[in-house]
Amino acid sequence: MTQFVVIPRFNENTTEIMYFEPRIAKIVKGESITWINRDTKVHNLTSGDGNSSLPSPFFQTGGMLPGESTTVKIDSNQQSIPYYCTMHPSERGVIGIFPTQEDQMTESEKSKLLDDINLSISDNANQKILTRLQRQLDPAIIEYLNDPYATLIQNRLLTIVFWDISNFSKLTEVFKDHPELIAVFLNEYLGVAVPIIHEYDGIVDKFIGDGILAYFGFKERDDDGSVGASNSILAALELKKSFQIFKQNWLGIWKSVTNFDINIDVKCGINTGSVLVGLMGSEERDQFTVIGTHVNLASRLEGIAEADQIVVSQYTKEKVLEKFNLETIQIKEKIKAFEDITEYYIVQSQN
Repeated sequence: MTQFVVIPRFNENTTEIMYFEPRIAKIVKGESITWINRDTKVHNLTSGDGNSSLPSPFFQTGGMLPGESTTVKIDSNQQSIPYYCTMHPSERGVIGIFPTQEDQMTESEKSKLLDDINLSISDNANQKILTRLQRQLDPAIIEYLNDPYATLIQNRLLTIVFWDISNFSKLTEVFKDHPELIAVFLNEYLGVAVPIIHEYDGIVDKFIGDGILAYFGFKERDDDGSVGASNSILAALELKKSFQIFKQNWLGIWKSVTNFDINIDVKCGINTGSVLVGLMGSEERDQFTVIGTHVNLASRLEGIAEADQIVVSQYTKEKVLEKFNLETIQIKEKIKAFEDITEYYIVQSQN
């Protein structure tokens, strides 16, 4: 069995300790590890201590160009083997060598072994994870909340967008033994999507698995909602195009692992209307989010959308009719809670 480890796209301007995905590659002695270089830099991995940059004799991958992969058989009696990139010593990983397959070990045996292996991981890496968990708000919302006169909850005319990846659940099932391939793919996808949303003045509300909830029309004055509606569709069109380019590279990686026919696309639902937006929650936890009937309708439209489709409501259509080419679709099965809606619209192109 081969364990896959992905070298993600690291920030070039930091000396902070960063780890490959997964941080701990768990194998049995004699199994192989395949490293996949998804970074834009060349990497050369070697066993050893990254703090002192002293290599150990267990393995070395040799140079890996961007997009390349290297497989190494690990035949060692060590319990754990730390390793790092000789060209970027702050980028590191750990190989955990189990005495037998993980599913044949008891929970207490696995727990003790992982506790021992975790001693090889710097506290800096754990602190990095905690720091990432604190990044729960879009930068535009943090800026907004810094205004002492900002209204914490208000009613606004916004355009709500839900994005989702079709067949993603099937993809996770196919790669259930290689979650690192899904995790890095998803991180890279979000890395493509979020800048596009921001480019068109959208605000990322939250990530929902492989889904994204965002809204448009909050940052600028948009009395009739037309600016946010137009920007949302422009963002959706650009993300649709970018996703097709982005996924081709990953299809090549996945096909090296499985012969399963993988068919994924991004799809989205868009609706414009009055929603409550602001800081909501309890004493234990707050979130800045949008709620209301029009949020629910956007979610329903995303559910209707087929692969590679951008579906908009009649309310959004009214704001953008002259700017985009829309195909009218009659609804055959009523939308739950929106039974009075008889049609929706698929965005074909910008006029």
